[in-house]
Amino acid sequence: MIDFQGLLASIKPSGEANQYSVSVDDTWLQGRTAFGGLSAALICEAMQQQVDADRRLRALSVVFVGPVPAGEHRIVIRELRAGGSVSHLQGELVCDGEVAVTVSASYGKDRPSAIKLDAPSIPEVSPPESLTPLPYIKGITPQFTQHFDMRIASGDLPFSGAASADFGIWLRFPSPRAIDIPALIALADSPPMPGLNMIKPPGVGSSLSWYLEFPTDLPSADASQWWYCDYRCQAAGDGYFHNNATIWGPDGRAVMFSRQIATVFEKRD
Repeated sequence: MIDFQGLLASIKPSGEANQYSVSVDDTWLQGRTAFGGLSAALICEAMQQQVDADRRLRALSVVFVGPVPAGEHRIVIRELRAGGSVSHLQGELVCDGEVAVTVSASYGKDRPSAIKLDAPSIPEVSPPESLTPLPYIKGITPQFTQHFDMRIASGDLPFSGAASADFGIWLRFPSPRAIDIPALIALADSPPMPGLNMIKPPGVGSSLSWYLEFPTDLPSADASQWWYCDYRCQAAGDGYFHNNATIWGPDGRAVMFSRQIATVFEKRD
């Protein structure tokens, strides 16, 4: 079993300009594909090798095109433009010659400004130590969930027939590792998506598209500390859920805003 740090370390230049090889371990799968947060994190890690250190990630747009199975794959990076303050990059995760995931990213320098508007404060919820961990059950829960510690603070469990899709959840990696943007992206996509808690089994869900914003630099914290995610559904119908989320770091600052279109497949009688 390869941990998250090992997956990032597997990203190597392939010998062709702006191309990298990467290896995906089968313990990171969700069904027949790597879970979306991992795929996006791998592309982002390759992108960061080509961006100046004074430009941090501001926005990331992800489209999940096809499955990412376990095995060796290719990451292709293209710089669209590098301006005086902002760099725009495009990345693809290519599996068996076909594009499986596409990412568009904007990296920008800090700009002088007298304007400062605070992000929403973290809500008051039960501390994670008082909550029951979501279990990893081999053959039942997705394989990748064994790499995360998740504890629901509000809302209902997946496949419980809940009246609301909204929930709040504490997240962390079980082992210490430095927090960085790829780790935060993986954490952000580790929870079950809103909508799965409203249906009864059997059922399955997957992300169609995902848009992320990073309003501040990352705190001095570890990925094994607790990060809180407030996940809400704005509208749903015809099998599609329109979700948004905010993630707060251990210091209580909002570090990510997320929008997602998710597909939820439920068995009909």
